[in-house]
Amino acid sequence: MPSSPKNTWGRWIPGVVISLIIIGVLLRLVDTEAVFAALKRTNYLYVLLAICLLALANLTRAAAWRELLGRKIKLSDAFYIINDGYVLNQIIPRSGEIGRAILVNSVIELNFFQALSTILIERALDLFFAAILFLATIGKVLAMDWIIPVAITILCIVLVGFIFLFWAIKKRSVVENWCSRMEEKSKFFKKNISHNLLAILEGAEIIQDRKHFLYAVLWILFSWVLWITITYVLLVSFIGVKPIWWAVFIQSVLAFGIALPSAPAGLGVYEGTLVAALAVFDVQKEIALSYAIIMHVVQLLTIAVLGTISLTVQGNSLRSLVERVLERRRTRRSEDDN
Repeated sequence: MPSSPKNTWGRWIPGVVISLIIIGVLLRLVDTEAVFAALKRTNYLYVLLAICLLALANLTRAAAWRELLGRKIKLSDAFYIINDGYVLNQIIPRSGEIGRAILVNSVIELNFFQALSTILIERALDLFFAAILFLATIGKVLAMDWIIPVAITILCIVLVGFIFLFWAIKKRSVVENWCSRMEEKSKFFKKNISHNLLAILEGAEIIQDRKHFLYAVLWILFSWVLWITITYVLLVSFIGVKPIWWAVFIQSVLAFGIALPSAPAGLGVYEGTLVAALAVFDVQKEIALSYAIIMHVVQLLTIAVLGTISLTVQGNSLRSLVERVLERRRTRRSEDDN
């Protein structure tokens, strides 16, 4: 049975509630006049530099994804689709990956789940780097040590996931035989899981290509360097010159924080995470919140501009793209229900 619009929008409620709670807590903790006063002192040259660096970071992400796709698409196409995905994520949380997997099929003939597997690998590498950077810097601070088990768990899950992928790809015949046996036992498995699982494995085979996979890892690492640089540039603008590891720590914490459910565009959760990270360094809450707001504005503004350009160049509209993503979600839930 198709999902109703009510059920579709109802999935946003937990994220919206979390965002509202965090926003409420922040407003109670800070002096809003002091926050506005700090925002008025914003150095827009630093903001402009941050926007330029973020645009470059998006390009490095496109280069990384292109490698995971085996260079089957042009860098420009990968860049446009990456930008489209980021726009979608701001409107419908966690929809950017679906949008990218749909859009890539307009450039090359690729199964949805084959494309999705490359995006999941990209996300897994992000979590891997976030965990490594967090664990590398947490020893320098006296708070937030409660996140250490989370970071270690994420690191282990990613490593185990890659080990399993290598095994499953190498032993493809074993997986296919297992799928055949499961298909005989379950019509649901045959209709909804078997084909998609094999498509995911086929898309993930790129990790066996050392050249493409290594280049993808290097491009993703480069994007992390740019994100850390952006964090540091704005940190200097608001707080002054500090050790670079501050920015490394803040960016790694932010990567975990924005993974939480939230309202569209990560409102509240994004700011709350940065304020919590800066509290470790005893940064005044009002300064921390003004810094977080500008960081978020830089992200949203860059995404909006690059997304608009990308959609225009591709001849797409945001409305049609959102409708395609929602239709894909409804189709998947309908198949699951049946």
